[in-house]
Amino acid sequence: MSVPRRIYDLSQPVFSNCPQYPDTNPRPVEVQLFYMLAVQGVNKEVATLTTHSGTHCDAPYHFFEQGATIDEIPLERYVGWAVLLDLRKIPPGAAIEAHDIAPFLQRVRAGDVALLNTGGGARRANSPAFLTEYVWLSGEAARLLVERGVKGVGIDAVSLGGYNDAAKAGPAHRHVLGSGAFVAEDLFFPDEVMDGRRRLFVAAPVKMRRCSGAWTRAMLWEYDDEENVELKK
Repeated sequence: MSVPRRIYDLSQPVFSNCPQYPDTNPRPVEVQLFYMLAVQGVNKEVATLTTHSGTHCDAPYHFFEQGATIDEIPLERYVGWAVLLDLRKIPPGAAIEAHDIAPFLQRVRAGDVALLNTGGGARRANSPAFLTEYVWLSGEAARLLVERGVKGVGIDAVSLGGYNDAAKAGPAHRHVLGSGAFVAEDLFFPDEVMDGRRRLFVAAPVKMRRCSGAWTRAMLWEYDDEENVELKK
């Protein structure tokens, strides 16, 4: 495969007290200096965070007791041509419904990665607007994407499903993860990638044994002629 001419970073930074899904008993992310160059001769940090903090991928085990864990999923699953869906007009806290997805379906091919730009990534902060009033994917909309044969769905919110309600949180995750596709959350979409061009999504997660998710450095690789770049299956 040829070298991309440009790489776009879709990842959000991880730092102490950075935004993450507000669980019932939240534990803040902590990143602290562990070794100091002036004393130990090197700088090293220790981090305390969940496997679903920051930009990360969900594994089927996140919602299915017998589902595959993040270390059991082939790396090629996390590489695919991306289609950006501009959903920034949907109001805060509302669901992405099937009728919101329908206009984009002709552009989605089997094996593509559907990336949902809700505008949330640009609002990332420890605020209700980002943590609890984000735009999320309904089960019916998720089903439409799965029927198109997507290999993954990414969103710029803290979760693919709605906040603090099993009826909102579960369906989209179960449709996508149950189909064998991956979920990527807490992404960021630069304005430059909203031009309708197809770019290669690459987001291999850290190999965490028997875990329901793991952190990833999500990217879009841009080629001069994407149609002539082959992806081996």
